[in-house]
Amino acid sequence: MRYCFDDFELDTERFALTRAGKPCAVEPKVFDLLRYLLARPGQVCSMDELMREVWHGRIVSDTTVSTCIKNARKVLGDSGDAQRLIKTVRGRGYSFAAAVGVDGGDARQPAAGGEPGYRTPSLLVMPWRADAGDAAAVQLGEVLRDDLAAILGRIPLLRIAVHAPWQQDAVAPAARALYEQLGADLLLDGSLLTAGDGFRVNVQLVDARSGFQLWSNRFELAGPLGRTLSEAPVAVVARLEPQLVRAIHQSVRSSSGEPSARQLFLEAYSVLGLKGWLRDAFAEAAGLLRRSSAIDPQFALAPAFLALVCGLGQRIGLVGDRAAAIAETEVAAALAMRLDPLDSTVLGYAGCSLADIGQPERALPILRHAVELNAANAQAWAALGTACMLAGDFEEGVRHLAHGIEISPLDSRLSFWGTFLAMGLLYLRRVEEALAQAELACQRDPSCAYARIALAAIRHACGDRAAATAVLGEAFRLDPALSPEQLASVAGGKRAAALLELRRT
Repeated sequence: MRYCFDDFELDTERFALTRAGKPCAVEPKVFDLLRYLLARPGQVCSMDELMREVWHGRIVSDTTVSTCIKNARKVLGDSGDAQRLIKTVRGRGYSFAAAVGVDGGDARQPAAGGEPGYRTPSLLVMPWRADAGDAAAVQLGEVLRDDLAAILGRIPLLRIAVHAPWQQDAVAPAARALYEQLGADLLLDGSLLTAGDGFRVNVQLVDARSGFQLWSNRFELAGPLGRTLSEAPVAVVARLEPQLVRAIHQSVRSSSGEPSARQLFLEAYSVLGLKGWLRDAFAEAAGLLRRSSAIDPQFALAPAFLALVCGLGQRIGLVGDRAAAIAETEVAAALAMRLDPLDSTVLGYAGCSLADIGQPERALPILRHAVELNAANAQAWAALGTACMLAGDFEEGVRHLAHGIEISPLDSRLSFWGTFLAMGLLYLRRVEEALAQAELACQRDPSCAYARIALAAIRHACGDRAAATAVLGEAFRLDPALSPEQLASVAGGKRAAALLELRRT
């Protein structure tokens, strides 16, 4: 059965949602929820009814249902404020407000709002190839495909599709055909085979419009299968995600015409991902985000990310006027949470920014809600860990930071988070672990001066003045303008003073 509404079509037989003929990435439970609401346009469906019919009686919280509603609105370009398609009937439940046609019936309406000429980038994760007789490789391919799609879903605004209509066919369509038929901008493809006690995995990222290969890599993964199933997705995505961010950045920059709010946001996001935590990158990202908010005042991600950039920038000394940055952080964080209080990414950014400007107690409940809404939000976990440490709870802070690092594939963030994890471990007198984390943070980003400040502080705490002096010199080589405030933001006031004295002598 096909339900038609606005400029969307939901096909229950192909489990597909399209907008103006282009596929939309939609989670299975969100699809089930939309199917249930579309079959009852104008009818109010209570929480209990949705739990019974969509979740099949499984015990779930009201927050779970609300989050699913929020995600459904997001897929449809709706919001809790606009409620153009999905209405909240206070105290009673939800209803689908638009006219719905069944099996192609005439119920379409002109699209409201939107940004003509631009759609956010989409990634199609192809079925991974493996010899049908190689059961272990087939299983690993299925897990890799689904896990990579889930992990990469943390990239804001990236539309991801996994299931495709040709999956049962022997040969998939050419890249250009997938771009024209499904609107896929990027393709993620892979092949696997068993190699001795482990597995060999080949991965490639392809520009669907041109058919050009943007990136490829071979991974030799150790067995047994159980270990590989848990380690392979992290190993692959750690190398893949920076390349995907680069491809998104190039796509956004090559678009013609005036940039939209979402284009500007994606450009700011990719600038930090590609350039790292540097002064010029922070300034460029902040300017792009201010323009994004001005173009679309209802777009919550822009002020949320702006709050993070301003808050973190003033904390680690990457902005000139700290008082102005703190004021802008508070305004932007409050605006973002008012616009979308149930988006885990928005809450993760906003909560982190409040912790960075010295309000950890205010940040903690926001960040705990963010990870409750989305347990895969590594940024929120890392921010929660930092907020806990700022509030004085180093044990919990170290635990949450370590978890965020474990599930995060972004190399630049891993280095930065590892810096503060190392300092937390040093505070707990787990010196060997602190040293290992600081060295790993330096390894993950050779250009990160902050990781070297942490390593110098730990070497100094161990009594190795010569090693501390050498590492501190490397930090100043990377950033000659390092200030006492920047050293203190990593090592604390007393250790920063000791390092500066060490450098003078």
